[in-house]
Amino acid sequence: MLTRIVAALALLVCATAAWAVDGQQVYDQKCKACHSIGGVGGPMAKLGGPLDNVGAQHDQAWLEAYFKDPKSKIPDSKMPKMTLSDDEWKAVTAYVLTLKGSGK
Repeated sequence: MLTRIVAALALLVCATAAWAVDGQQVYDQKCKACHSIGGVGGPMAKLGGPLDNVGAQHDQAWLEAYFKDPKSKIPDSKMPKMTLSDDEWKAVTAYVLTLKGSGK
């Protein structure tokens, strides 16, 4: 009986971990093409610019609104609207909020 409970808990933990969205992974897949962190970016990183210090410049609510509709916060923003799930938006926002380096 105990073995079955332990096995069930192990499956639950594994399933939960598989569903969790990693903000850095979302950044790498969806944002890195046009941005950089620590000087490392994609082929159009100069267009989107560095994100090294963006977590110190804006709060969670501002970033979430900007990511979902960039022109709502910066009318002349070059960033296009991106289609991500709510979990992806939350994860990438949480990740970007950790970026409080010395970038510009």
